[in-house]
Amino acid sequence: MRSHIRPLIAAFAAATMLLIRPALLRAEVINITPCPMEISVSAGNFTLTDGMRIGCPALPDSMRAEAQRFATTIYRATGLTLSVTERRSGADFLLLRDSTLGREAYRLSITPRRVTLRASTATGLFYALQTVKKLLPPGVMMGLRDPYEHRYVLPALEISDAPRFAYRGFMLDVSRHFFPVSEVKRMLDIMAAYNMNAFHWHLTDDQGWRAEIAKYPRLTTVGATAADAWMNSWVREYRLGRPYGPFFYTRAEMEDVVSYARERHITVIPEIDMPGHFQAAMAAYPEYSCTPAEKHEVWTDFGISTDVLNVASPAAVNFARDILTEIAAIFPSEYIHIGGDECPLNAWQANAECRAMVEREHMKSFRELQSRFIALMAEHLRGLGRKIVVWNEAITAPDADMSVIRSTGATVFCWYPAVEGLRKAASNGLDCVFTPWGPYYINRRQSKAANEPIGAGNGSDNLKAVYAVNPIPRDMSAADAARVKGVQATFWSEHVSDNNTLEYLALPRLMAVAEAGWSPEEKRDFRDFTRRMSEDRRMWDMGHYNYGRHFLK
Repeated sequence: MRSHIRPLIAAFAAATMLLIRPALLRAEVINITPCPMEISVSAGNFTLTDGMRIGCPALPDSMRAEAQRFATTIYRATGLTLSVTERRSGADFLLLRDSTLGREAYRLSITPRRVTLRASTATGLFYALQTVKKLLPPGVMMGLRDPYEHRYVLPALEISDAPRFAYRGFMLDVSRHFFPVSEVKRMLDIMAAYNMNAFHWHLTDDQGWRAEIAKYPRLTTVGATAADAWMNSWVREYRLGRPYGPFFYTRAEMEDVVSYARERHITVIPEIDMPGHFQAAMAAYPEYSCTPAEKHEVWTDFGISTDVLNVASPAAVNFARDILTEIAAIFPSEYIHIGGDECPLNAWQANAECRAMVEREHMKSFRELQSRFIALMAEHLRGLGRKIVVWNEAITAPDADMSVIRSTGATVFCWYPAVEGLRKAASNGLDCVFTPWGPYYINRRQSKAANEPIGAGNGSDNLKAVYAVNPIPRDMSAADAARVKGVQATFWSEHVSDNNTLEYLALPRLMAVAEAGWSPEEKRDFRDFTRRMSEDRRMWDMGHYNYGRHFLK
């Protein structure tokens, strides 16, 4: 065959493929993250025009509110006006309530004539509308007008979708370094864009108390300021050389974050770490410590402080109860996290009240003091209509009283040893969340390159490592696997002191955890994920997010 004919034949073959395989080629450019459970793409598209109607026949107010918010976003991002109506006939977007679907599930049908969305709740409808926004130009999800976009077209397709796990979370530590409400909201926005539904807010630790508690004002007048602090400027870590703080959230600010998150179908789960990681509180109220006569200060270092609550003192236990009472009044979440991790025994072993309690109650170890304290807090929270959450040390620390913790019905967040904690919690009938130290700790270095921010880790916890995690051990029984309620990306801020570094480290590793929480395991594919993330860069750029470029094109 002559060489000059070959290019002509290749061109003809390519043109023929465009004619006979339109659905396949369209499917290749569909960009939805997390990957839906089921999707089929067909020929044709639906074009948004000004004056279209969103039909909401017989929908409850909560679902109508989602329709109105969607119309507002579309107007802000495109200039197109969509009207919300009760009428079914003539609707360009038809929103239907389908009681056969799960709480977060939805069905989406797009034809050249109409977009139909089905859900049983406002939450399911929210995720359906989020998917519609993902199919439009990237400014729509950000709620921003792109002057270069003039046509807003949806591909014809059918989607049936529901999350793999009920819990899809992100934890942010604001104690070691403080992040303002504006940055918290930016992170909530990006969570909502990827169907994450739980914001675990680590509000207190040894290095700072960040939650206003009216009954104990010194928690913020004293506990929210450290005499000095380690700071990170990307390439070096240094001492600030002056007081860090006072940094804390007022009650009004915390309630504002809760409301902002609720609109995005995200539950805010507060964490008040106790009885360990409690030095900032002991600096404010040393009378509740194991050494009330000594001087206590907000800690200015990392690691694990030995300055813990005197759990044998009734007054100190009531102090903890009072704090949780106010926290429960601010945060409507069903779950409240009390930490319960990394609590040294030194102070209890040296305290007369603690030694007397261990002897009086025939405890085998001082660790049982912590198990007993967790049970007391669980009982108090139960009286407030809430459930307790703890880190896995509550069950995996040597000499922890498993029978006591089992009786609390605690949900266990498993970080280290993550798989061991998962197995132990599940086999003891306790719900658990998987957030393994290493890959799911998305504050850690994500590359060995010299231009990476300095900080925790050796660079091996990269995007590929995060994506490769399977939250369910393959040999776990079906009954135990049902106890694994979800996944969480966890962000500690010891080495992160500014918004720019927070976003760079978190994104897009946060999206990898989001996909693990939502998409079926068999649907996940790293190569396709990186393609989608590469396309999403335009959306992040429009939102002025900083992010890691590793593995992206």
